[in-house]
Amino acid sequence: MEAIKKKMQMLKLDKENAIDRAEQAESDKKAAEEKCKQVEEELTHLQKKLKGTEDELDKYSENLKDAQEKLELTEKKASDVRSQVCGGAGQEPGAGREEEEQEEEEEGKAVPPRAFSK
Repeated sequence: MEAIKKKMQMLKLDKENAIDRAEQAESDKKAAEEKCKQVEEELTHLQKKLKGTEDELDKYSENLKDAQEKLELTEKKASDVRSQVCGGAGQEPGAGREEEEQEEEEEGKAVPPRAFSK
């Protein structure tokens, strides 16, 4: 009889321990689900932010392309105007300056050449 009581006491303790472990597992599961939900919300937020950044990049890339095309067109027009102005005068820009520099070098008064800007 005593052995049966001890056995029942052991089974009762085992049952209580199993219930405690089940409750802890349920609590851990809820915490993991909450963490998963937070991570999914953060992922959604970051995906939206990435989409906005990609759209902004596309916009700025298009603006850059337009600006580069305008710059090329402006440089071509400036080159054409220089060709017309200098071509009409029969000389290249800075041609007279080179002769001046050679004369000054010969006299020992060399002046550093100036850069021609577009």
